[in-house]
Amino acid sequence: MRAVPAETRPHEAADPRTFTLPALLQRVLGRDDGLPIRLYRVSFGHRAATHWHRHDGVQLLYGLSGACVVSDRAGNEVVIGPGDLAIIEADEEHWHGAAPGGKGEHLAINLGAETTWMEPV
Repeated sequence: MRAVPAETRPHEAADPRTFTLPALLQRVLGRDDGLPIRLYRVSFGHRAATHWHRHDGVQLLYGLSGACVVSDRAGNEVVIGPGDLAIIEADEEHWHGAAPGGKGEHLAINLGAETTWMEPV
């Protein structure tokens, strides 16, 4: 058993090469943790979003606060709030961010190891 103290995983500005800011990202479990899962806490400010991307495994988005929108290339959208879960299949191109007019925060749980980033939304 081991613990991961919050202070060892800062909530920092997201990478502007893969996010439209303002957004904060906390890598709770990353590549260096030796586990087959990635866990990120993502806080989206007004109009913030990820760029288009896909994962080599399933991604789960669990709403924490506010509202987040998730969209695929076909234009299908879901909005998640606190306690809601969005499931994105492996290799499905998508983006996620704050729902229009507000802020949102979710946990991103990646069951694969690789993310392929594409163009901004």
